Amino acid sequence: MTNGFFKRSALFGTSAIALLGATAGAHAQAVDDQQDSMMEVEEIVVTGSRLATTNVSSPVPVVQIGAGQIDSRGVVRVEEVLNVLPSSFGDQTSTAGNGATGTSSVNLRGLGAVRTLPLIDGKRMPFGSDATAAPNLDMVPTQLIERVDVVTGGASAIYGSDAVAGVVNFVLKDDFEGIEVDGQVGFHHAGNNNSFMEAVTGADGYPQPDSTMDGRDVFVTMTMGANSADGRGNITAHVAYQNQNAILQGDRDISACGIAGSSSDLGIACVGSSNYRRFNTDEGTMFLEEDGTLVPLVGGPEQTYNYAPLNHFQRPNERFNIYTRGHYDLSDNVTAFMDLSFMNNNTKAQLAPSASFNRAFQINCDNPLLQNGAGPDGAGTSFYDALGCAAIIDAYENGERDNVDRQFFNSHRNVEGQPRETEYDNTSWRVVTGLRGSVLDNFDWEVFGQFSRVKSQDIMRNDLNFNRVQQALFAVEGENGQIVCDPERNPDKGCVPWNIFGRTADGDSMVTAAATDFIQGVGMSIGETNQRVVGGTIGGDFGRYGMTSPFAEDGVSMLVGLEYRKDELSRTPDDISQVVGGMGLTGGGGGTLPVEGNVEVVEMFMETQIPLVQDAFLIRELSLNGAYRRSQYETNGADPISGDPTSNSFGTNTFFVGGNYAPVDDIRFRVQFQRAIRAPNVINLFTTQNTDLVDLAAGANTLFDPCASGVDGDGNPIAPAATREQCARTGVTDELYGNIEDNPAGQYNIVTSGNAQLKPEVSDTFTVGTVWTPSYLPGFSLAIDYFNITINDAISEIPAQTTLDSCIATGDERFCGLIQRDSLGTLWLDNSNFEGIRTPLDNIAQLKTTGVDFSMKYGFDLESIGLGNSGSLNFDYNATWLRSNSFTPIEGTPEVECQGFYRGGCGVPNPEYRHLFLATWNTPWAVDVTATWRYFGDTELNAGTANPIDAVLESRNYLDMVVRWQATEYAEFRLGANNLLGKDAPISTSAGNAPGNGNTFPASYDIDRYIFFGINLSY
Repeated sequence: MTNGFFKRSALFGTSAIALLGATAGAHAQAVDDQQDSMMEVEEIVVTGSRLATTNVSSPVPVVQIGAGQIDSRGVVRVEEVLNVLPSSFGDQTSTAGNGATGTSSVNLRGLGAVRTLPLIDGKRMPFGSDATAAPNLDMVPTQLIERVDVVTGGASAIYGSDAVAGVVNFVLKDDFEGIEVDGQVGFHHAGNNNSFMEAVTGADGYPQPDSTMDGRDVFVTMTMGANSADGRGNITAHVAYQNQNAILQGDRDISACGIAGSSSDLGIACVGSSNYRRFNTDEGTMFLEEDGTLVPLVGGPEQTYNYAPLNHFQRPNERFNIYTRGHYDLSDNVTAFMDLSFMNNNTKAQLAPSASFNRAFQINCDNPLLQNGAGPDGAGTSFYDALGCAAIIDAYENGERDNVDRQFFNSHRNVEGQPRETEYDNTSWRVVTGLRGSVLDNFDWEVFGQFSRVKSQDIMRNDLNFNRVQQALFAVEGENGQIVCDPERNPDKGCVPWNIFGRTADGDSMVTAAATDFIQGVGMSIGETNQRVVGGTIGGDFGRYGMTSPFAEDGVSMLVGLEYRKDELSRTPDDISQVVGGMGLTGGGGGTLPVEGNVEVVEMFMETQIPLVQDAFLIRELSLNGAYRRSQYETNGADPISGDPTSNSFGTNTFFVGGNYAPVDDIRFRVQFQRAIRAPNVINLFTTQNTDLVDLAAGANTLFDPCASGVDGDGNPIAPAATREQCARTGVTDELYGNIEDNPAGQYNIVTSGNAQLKPEVSDTFTVGTVWTPSYLPGFSLAIDYFNITINDAISEIPAQTTLDSCIATGDERFCGLIQRDSLGTLWLDNSNFEGIRTPLDNIAQLKTTGVDFSMKYGFDLESIGLGNSGSLNFDYNATWLRSNSFTPIEGTPEVECQGFYRGGCGVPNPEYRHLFLATWNTPWAVDVTATWRYFGDTELNAGTANPIDAVLESRNYLDMVVRWQATEYAEFRLGANNLLGKDAPISTSAGNAPGNGNTFPASYDIDRYIFFGINLSY
């Protein structure tokens, strides 16, 4: 079937290219490209239905974003436009650092990006990369967008799998004529005048960044289009280039240091990572001071590493897009069409230098470097003594041991080297081609084929190669008295001893550049995803055949269709990247493991629209809508645990029923019910067992592990939050209780895996609402819609936080059996044997969200209120009141409510109320001014905490402004600023990794002021 598809596609593609090329020489004509700059609720032209536009309204609420609004925000990445919508929650953006995928995605209703279906002109997009099934929005040509339709709620009966939380359809410009060049330069400005964070960094002796401008962003596009000489066709070509500079966390006061809870008056302190100059010895955990003295590790700023300053707050990236599209009328009833696109995005995520991270190294006790540690006066304890090497050597000399080696847990930060860097290179190709037309003057049909390929290459640089670090620790005295790597145990040439044991008289490290070059490693992974889709539809108005209600003028509309889709994914990492537990590259909590598999589906679907009553007394319109889809899936790949070939098959049924009632023209009521599904993807099914990191929430004692103890920033002892009995349930022995170290960064080991026997998620969406357009108030409309979405059998890991909390609270073996502590009792120091919290995938969760959406639009001429010829005003208001956003991790466990909360299993902030309000003054002097008020409500940490900083992320009000001047018929200028008043983002010690970054959530909150200037030239 696949080979036949390719042959047919190749034949048609060759013909279509020749056809479209014939139109390229047509004479270009200048046209006005006027776009609606405001958000609209407009149901006459909707995404959410495949039926052609009729006089009958759809029951599906749709929000539309015009191209003008995208320009008004000055953003060049479409996810940044979508993320300000009240129905959208932050996901992968350019502000993701640790945990980034190198892609961009949208997450409607906070139900996860994989449950939102992005489309381009109603057609699917491929997997974002070999690491994420969520489509990469970098593929979308921003300046070619005519509008964006956002449907929030299930739509699988119309579009198939993944349309659970909603659909985002990017509708591109068609029939473009002329030449348009658009250029924009933007930059970020941070005043860095947060007095609270200045006090925090000052108290611990950390530098406070000055006011700065950085993160420069350049975006240039060119669009060219022409109609054919005979007026039967059009071809449009679009090219775009973006170049964005990095922003470092050290250049923002809110992220200049890693933070943790403190008993000080401030409530927090700059507390970095203990992975600095840390050594686990027989005399306890020790720290090497700058003068070379080995002392007990007690924490605090002097003994921890501030990892924050070198981390990216905004990743640099370079992106190149090409998009061409065309159509040609082969006859009055048949049109050929084709879209071709290419995208390459290269971005780098930078993290603090790596460390040896307490991996299970060995060291030889006759290593002469172990004589260090006693300090400048020799009065302290040497490494030789602290590691008990005298007894080991005696045992060796007495024949009681075969060697003089011993285990050596250490964590030396590679400050002598370079920051870690992961380069993500993502390249995609997509072709959509087909024929559409009409038959019998009443039915529209379309057949199409599309093929997409995404290639990914991830390169990890400047991490530490475990094997080479091990070689560099096996040091002996050479023939000439110099210290060298043991030649009997060092197969790699160029080995240089890694002297992390001594300091110079000036307090500098004795690690040489040659040693750093030797131990630093590189890992690489390449991946590819392919998507093939073939489909066809036919539909029309059956009214001419008598299928019309006796009480309605319009007839019944109906559409039927077939579709075949195959998604393939493969990932091939190099050998060192596949080693788990940091035993390949020490900074990798888990390995990057191979994945390969495919999912095929054949679908049959239908949709109908039935006008029941029209133009009757108190019934201006009464209609029903319905749709049904039958899907048959087949999956093929390797079992995640055994590696053996495995396959599975399953079928799904999805449907939709809705209705409209308008008693008069001024008001309309709508209601719908949608049954939707999300089929498991290749990543869900076939990802092999691996280790990773998770962010836990800080408890009431400010520590993240309830069984950990420690000291606060002032040296006061902190006892475990859980009792000895409770901690025993998680694997803590009596000897270890009260002696387990917490992770200051809040990052803990988890063990993940796919599941080849997963079944589809099933969701039910119910919406009911009204649209009011009073005739006595022209230009005004108000839409209010209640939504209720429930997802059963959700594919989910049992959240690590839920597992740990539930085990401690109940002792339930379902949870306690998933916890494995390391030999020191921690859940973070060692994961070489899959220590940590197991989080396998299964159909175990239930997700729910309910709320009310509000949309208001009003526009009027100022002359109508006595202000003469002063132009017009337009207002747009869009808001969501979130009544509930909850999940049940596993049947029989309590429901976790996330409305108004963040982290602690709830992920990003879930405010009860958000809004977006735009006011535009269209002046009579060719100048338009738009002000945008964005409100993001407060949220609480979903875990007990004594830290007031974590307890509540306070609400934020942002003001954006843009001025657009149509200087001539051909030139428009724009100048604007987002977050004009420079509001800081709220901070939290629990922000963690992506989408958290830099002590906050930059995909939800603005981290600074963004200023931009652009020019648009058209002819």
